[in-house]
Amino acid sequence: MLRFLYITDTHFGANPIGFHQQPAYPERMADIIQAIQKEVDRHSADFIIHGGDLVDSCRADLIRHVYSLLKLPVPFYLCLGNHDLDRPDALELWLAHTPKWFIGGSPHYEIVSDSCVVHVVPNHWESGLEYFWGQKQQPLFSEKQLNRLEQVVQANPNKMHVLVTHSPVFGMSQKQSGLDRIIHDAPESFRQSIEDLTRKYANLKIVLSGHNHLNTLRLTEEAAYVSASSLIETPFEYKLFEITDVEARMTTHSLDLSGLNGFNPEYIENRSYVQGRKQDRGFLIARD
Repeated sequence: MLRFLYITDTHFGANPIGFHQQPAYPERMADIIQAIQKEVDRHSADFIIHGGDLVDSCRADLIRHVYSLLKLPVPFYLCLGNHDLDRPDALELWLAHTPKWFIGGSPHYEIVSDSCVVHVVPNHWESGLEYFWGQKQQPLFSEKQLNRLEQVVQANPNKMHVLVTHSPVFGMSQKQSGLDRIIHDAPESFRQSIEDLTRKYANLKIVLSGHNHLNTLRLTEEAAYVSASSLIETPFEYKLFEITDVEARMTTHSLDLSGLNGFNPEYIENRSYVQGRKQDRGFLIARD
């Protein structure tokens, strides 16, 4: 069985915090990392994947500092988000200072196990620009990215495939939030590009994202589309994935930070939809 933890949107270095759904505590990142270490041991996880926006703004000194803090007992992998890529030389800085977080020296890579292939594919943010967020919110994959993804899926027909990117495929439904609108809806063009892949490849069963700081789950006949809340926002949640040759399970968990003296995080009750209903927080799906 393959087990990994999925975390996202830590925005390390934010002061003050910008976009957030629940109260955020980036200044407690060191404590949060210690708590994650305990969860790795508790679940016997094989590795951790961060879904993007590890830092709030890309700076060499901040990247080096986070790298020094993230001394974890298992491999740590990063899918670069928009805040990680907010300068033209961002990718160069990440590859220079955190080489162990990217397999093969590339931001687009695969984690291969006996039962599963995890594809880490950071989406771009503007047509014609690769790995640079110039403030536009137009997520897309390049033809090069799509070609590589399809080639690896075709080369591993007997394994389950998981796609990790930063932008969500679906927003939060009105049924989940109780509001009169979809929260953080995804562009139709981006959604279509991913749905085309899951329809074409029956073993591409899970798509993971962050960016919206929301726990959402859309189960279709083809795949499970998941977005995750921010690890630094109350109640400090992460997701556990357990994948075998025949099935995949996702569960959502909160970190235990109760032992921190003087730390009393706030919570906005009328935004409890961020955490999701029971059916938004987990699944068990069989491989076709």
